[in-house]
Amino acid sequence: MPTTPPRIAQDLQRALQELRAERERTQQLLAELERQNHELDQLRSSVHWESNSRLLAEEALDATQYRLQLAVDAAGLALWDWQLRSPQVYLTARWGEMLGDVAMDGYWDTTALLERVHPDDRGLVQTAARKLRTGRRQRGVVQYRVRTADGKWLWIESHGMVTERDATGRPLRLMGTHADIGERKRVEEAGVRARELAEQASRAKSEFLANISHEVRTPLNALIGLTRLLIDSPLNLEQKSWLDLMDKSAHALLDLLNDVLDLSRIEAGKLPMENVHFMLRDTLQEVSALYGEQAQAKSLGWSLLLAPDLPERMQGDPGRLRQVLGNLLSNALKFTPRGGRIVITARVLAASATAPQRLRLQVQDNGVGIARKHQASIFDAFTQADASTARRHGGSGLGLAICSQLVKLMGGGIELVSELGQGSCFTVTLPMGDNAADAGPHSAPMELSEVAQAGRRFAGLCVLVAEDHPVNELLMQQLLTRLGCTVRLARDGEQAVARWEQGGVDLVLMDVQMPGTNGLQAAQRIRDLEIGRRIRRTPIVAVTANAMPGDREACLAAGMDGYISKPVSPQTLIRTMDEVLMRVSGVFSDWREAVELAPDQTGATGTAPAGPLDLDALRRRLDGDDTTLRQLALAMRSDLGERLQQLQLALQARNADLAVAHAHGLKGSLGSMTAERGARLAKGLELAARSRDWPLFGRVLPLMQAEAQRIDTALSDLLSAAPPGD
Repeated sequence: MPTTPPRIAQDLQRALQELRAERERTQQLLAELERQNHELDQLRSSVHWESNSRLLAEEALDATQYRLQLAVDAAGLALWDWQLRSPQVYLTARWGEMLGDVAMDGYWDTTALLERVHPDDRGLVQTAARKLRTGRRQRGVVQYRVRTADGKWLWIESHGMVTERDATGRPLRLMGTHADIGERKRVEEAGVRARELAEQASRAKSEFLANISHEVRTPLNALIGLTRLLIDSPLNLEQKSWLDLMDKSAHALLDLLNDVLDLSRIEAGKLPMENVHFMLRDTLQEVSALYGEQAQAKSLGWSLLLAPDLPERMQGDPGRLRQVLGNLLSNALKFTPRGGRIVITARVLAASATAPQRLRLQVQDNGVGIARKHQASIFDAFTQADASTARRHGGSGLGLAICSQLVKLMGGGIELVSELGQGSCFTVTLPMGDNAADAGPHSAPMELSEVAQAGRRFAGLCVLVAEDHPVNELLMQQLLTRLGCTVRLARDGEQAVARWEQGGVDLVLMDVQMPGTNGLQAAQRIRDLEIGRRIRRTPIVAVTANAMPGDREACLAAGMDGYISKPVSPQTLIRTMDEVLMRVSGVFSDWREAVELAPDQTGATGTAPAGPLDLDALRRRLDGDDTTLRQLALAMRSDLGERLQQLQLALQARNADLAVAHAHGLKGSLGSMTAERGARLAKGLELAARSRDWPLFGRVLPLMQAEAQRIDTALSDLLSAAPPGD
């Protein structure tokens, strides 16, 4: 076909379109290439950053390992690593060096290592290793002897811990250290020997002083008796004054001999201490009256201040308490000039998580005071502030030393605050005893009455009783059953741990002295298992016949939360169970505050409880409108009964929302009605429901019901009374 101009134009137009399309594709390819180049640059940068980060991490790890190795080398420790499926343990070169063998890293056969252990220590090592291998302990430490290459025995201390577990929690790998403690053991043995020699010398000295005191006491008593006979005979004034002086001197010598005898008995560990219930207030008033007469003769101001909440009774040694207080008052009288003032105060320090309820006594004077440089040694025997003190005021310097020792024997402490020329203040702190809040030993009918009054306040509570004595076990089981508890029994520590591991235990009452694994060891094992499994802490209360100072601290150090001494009284058991359950529950302060304000459950006090409503305050709120008051009383009685029913249903159904709603509403309405105790109990119910602590809720609800009954009775009395003006 001949080429025509229109044809040529069409071809040219088509060629131009194809050229434009090709140009667009070229631009798209260039853009895609640019994007890929950009991504490639980013990838190169990321790889470079990752490479640098890894290098820095490796350098940091190397530095950490280097520092760790330096620390291990400096401490002279041998590291060990045991994959439990292997019969060999990896040990560093330091182990061979300690044994005098080849010093190189390597694997050692476990059987060969055990054969190196001293026969007397082998069982100890096997027990410690078994606890780690079975997962009963997360960490362990044991000291034992191993045989070196030259046949000698080397003391080492081994630390170990579980470092790897399988999916079921079973240990797979243990790691730890060995340390040469031979020098430490030699120093300890030398210290023990030196201490034994010092104690032997101290006992010999004390026995000598005791014998001398007794030998001197016999003729001295005769001298005092004859002096008194002469005083009763016909005498002129001069002879009478001489005999009075002789009598005072003889008594001063007798007091000194008594102090020396007490000091010697204390140092020899032979001073008997009582642990009985006695009338605290009467004792303090008697001692104060005795020395108050001397203060009056010297024209001194004299005050005895007893706190309103100071109990009538306490448990301890009344004779030694009199002796301590008498020595402090004697010193205050001696060193306070005429016109001065002496103040004795006594109050109770509340119990805490780390300390029991305590008595605090203070003797304060505005006498000569004690210089700071002499205060550190003022409680040492035969020590006075300075030599001039003895010349002006007399004394042997034994009184405060004996006070300090007696207070320590009673489980307390003594402190001094003094300024020269300003006076002194001695503070004595003593434990009130396990039954300090009780009214003394109760008769069987009274104790049964207290259990009946307490009712089933612990209904639904599962209590594990670990007790090896069948009679004590039966008594505890009967008492707890009457309180509404479900009881599980164990006869030794191993059984106690096994019963606890079955689950569902709300409280453990643990006897301390049991065959095999004792109560302290069982409590420690339970605490270790709780930590390893990350489960909630179970309250444990020690129930023991040990009642000496330090026994309570040993139980708390083993992981227990409370302490009761045998024989166990119901009121002490109830109070202790309340305290430890509330403390561990997390709402301890609020519930305890409510319980303390609730009516007395034990009948230990003789004072009548305050009314459930403050009607005078309520009338003031209503400006004396008795009509409105009666309307409120009717509404409150109806609301109170309905809400208590709903709270009981909420407990049965474990319905936290229902319980919170009604407890909160009850708290507000009771607070408006000036029912302070009831409002606090309702607050305790609300907090227990919010934390879904149903055992706690179940124990507070009976208290709330009892308080509600008192409130309802008060409202009924209000409504039945004639309106004013009738």
